[in-house]
Amino acid sequence: PVAAAIAARLTLDAGGDDDVDWTSEDVWKEHKTVDLACGSGTLLAAMLTEMKRRAREQGAGAAELAALQKLAVEETIKGMDINPVSLQLAASQLTAGNQDIRYRRMGLHLMPYGPQAEDPAGVGVSAGTLELLGQRAIVRRDGELGLADERVASQTVWNQNDDVRLEDAVAAAQNARIVIMNPPFTNRAKMGEKFSKHTQQALRRRVDDMEQMLVRSDPELAGFVDKNSIGPLFTALADKCLPNDGGILTMIEPTIALTGTSKQHKRKLLAQRYHIHTVLTCHHPSQINLSQNTSINESIIVAKRHNGHKPDTRFINLDRIPTDDDEVADFHQCLTDCTADGIIANGWGAVVYWPAERIAAGDWTPAVWRSLELATAAAWFANDTTLLTINAAGLSPQATGQQLRGSYEPAAAGLPGSFPILKSKGSDAQTSIQSRPDEYWIPKQRDENIRIANGGTYPEADKILAKAGHLLITAGQDNSAGRLTATADDAKYVGNGWLPVTGLSAVEAKALAVFINSTPGRLQLMRHPGKKLTFPIYSAAEAANLRIPDVRNDGRVRQILADCWERTKDRAVPQFRDGECEVRCWWDEAVAEALGWDAGELGRLRRLLHQEPHVRGLGYNQYADEGG
Repeated sequence: PVAAAIAARLTLDAGGDDDVDWTSEDVWKEHKTVDLACGSGTLLAAMLTEMKRRAREQGAGAAELAALQKLAVEETIKGMDINPVSLQLAASQLTAGNQDIRYRRMGLHLMPYGPQAEDPAGVGVSAGTLELLGQRAIVRRDGELGLADERVASQTVWNQNDDVRLEDAVAAAQNARIVIMNPPFTNRAKMGEKFSKHTQQALRRRVDDMEQMLVRSDPELAGFVDKNSIGPLFTALADKCLPNDGGILTMIEPTIALTGTSKQHKRKLLAQRYHIHTVLTCHHPSQINLSQNTSINESIIVAKRHNGHKPDTRFINLDRIPTDDDEVADFHQCLTDCTADGIIANGWGAVVYWPAERIAAGDWTPAVWRSLELATAAAWFANDTTLLTINAAGLSPQATGQQLRGSYEPAAAGLPGSFPILKSKGSDAQTSIQSRPDEYWIPKQRDENIRIANGGTYPEADKILAKAGHLLITAGQDNSAGRLTATADDAKYVGNGWLPVTGLSAVEAKALAVFINSTPGRLQLMRHPGKKLTFPIYSAAEAANLRIPDVRNDGRVRQILADCWERTKDRAVPQFRDGECEVRCWWDEAVAEALGWDAGELGRLRRLLHQEPHVRGLGYNQYADEGG
């Protein structure tokens, strides 16, 4: 409820509705609000409460507020869900305190889901609210598109008439001024788990067919939706429900959707069609989520339909979540008073305005950082053209972990035909910048005679060892308990949880290990976390985009950094959460000397990085030292 209250206030703020007359019935009618996955109706109830609050502040009395509530619930606020119990809960929230409202007149719609005994469309199964994508009133068809006789794969779906059962839901969804929702992030493979396998397959086919219609109608959405989560389809549906000349879209989204490279097309398209007005993320380690039954980092996104030049985007980085309505009011007032980059009063957090051109390019990374300065510095390093990307340098990070887990298995150390790998990256192993293999693996399918004939190694082992490298970059780790982002050695290794990089000599690998462990290297790596902020996953493709010095052609830079590796290779490196340490100072100083950067500035950024909540494991309000 607290997150919903924040979302409601931010939504109406984005609409520029500060000066409207909230005591007017016409104003309430104009603010048609739809939740396409309303669940228990918490977001809709929060919108109603906020609209009433604004009317009360403008002088509306109890009788007037009751009349406005009745108007809102029966005409203005709309919601859809597949669960009748959820709709009953939504109804109870929306009608609270007003017995004049009649349930049958409410704008809450039970959407057909699963096998349908009587199905006018003849498709046999329905996909809940996503069925709206199959209605020509929402998504255009042949005649409107001028496609003549061209068809998608499922002609039955493409040419069907709108489902009469959905007429009321279509009318409720169309031309909304506000769409506010916490869309499901369900994987398509898990849709309809309570149904039979046959029905689950039919559900996926149904969603696939409607996706084809959607993309045929709006080709830009081809890279927007994906075959994994159904969440992007809800976002695309929301886009179709809002008019082209206005409206507000507010969503609760996984924070990694704002940073992951796989979601970049989605971010770019949203930034093209909307002004991304506000993004709110809480960075307190124990308050990372905004909805129930999830443990991932979540953010609130408020986007305003906007054509032409877009203003900058406001990122709100909270240090704590309000606990009740009074704290929501205090936070909102402090936020209102914070008109530029800076600290929000009363310990709520900080605000940063991110340039519109970066938002348009898909860079929404301030959501990752509590510190504005780290967000800015990380973006600077990631776009510094005096450095080369790993890919442009002709190097190749290799994702050997999946291959290992598929065709190989752990073995006893020294077993003929086995080979060493790097695996551990927490507190118990890889405690120094020099690689130390901690497991031995061997092919699952092996023939001893073939191994002997092959010169003592299994051919299958030779295949994966061709991807071994002197340099290994982490494929993901606990940002607090981990110690290193890269290791190097004179020997080559593959990794499970580590990405070997091919194309480097040993001395070049040592130099790059120092750079990737330095503050500029860590900031770049941490910009695009997968899974969640506290324990991100990094792909080989993302590692290939890291910018590095040209150690292959610049002997001076190579030597300075490699010499630093030699001096620090035996030094135990503390966990990230332990903060400042001598060895990290040495790495930053070597990078500053090699590249002509300001060592003092790198030191300042390093100390800020130590204070990041998902690094230190403490929120800014949990400690009093260092000005926290």
